[in-house]
Amino acid sequence: MESKTARPQTLWVGSLGAAGFVDCSLALYHSILPYHMSWRQAAVGIPDSLRWALFALNFSWSVIVFLAGCLVIYAATLTSAAGRFARLTVFTVGLFWVIHGAYTWLNPFPLPATLRWLSVVFLAFPVIAVLLHWMPLLVYRQRSA
Repeated sequence: MESKTARPQTLWVGSLGAAGFVDCSLALYHSILPYHMSWRQAAVGIPDSLRWALFALNFSWSVIVFLAGCLVIYAATLTSAAGRFARLTVFTVGLFWVIHGAYTWLNPFPLPATLRWLSVVFLAFPVIAVLLHWMPLLVYRQRSA
């Protein structure tokens, strides 16, 4: 029989492990996105400074999301007894996904008709990411109160 402390530990480790994996996976995909989507060919004719900014911002976004995902994975290894800094870090990464999700809902990615189904994925992803990041924090807070 599972103890009362085992369930929150499992939720903490599983949810935050999945959250960190999702963060890192998306970041890694974003690192190859410019090549996958042929950005260089599509950027012909735009000023060099804008082309540079597009690639630099995508690179920086990929790095920061990957590093945040690594921190979330590390927080998962600390179990629900993680300190305040680890909990605030996880909360902040979840807040990033709330803000990012709100932006993408208000300014949806333009998709051709054949890929319009992806808009559901683009809308669902931030919701799932927030749940994975914040659910363990809520359970931990309720149990420690």
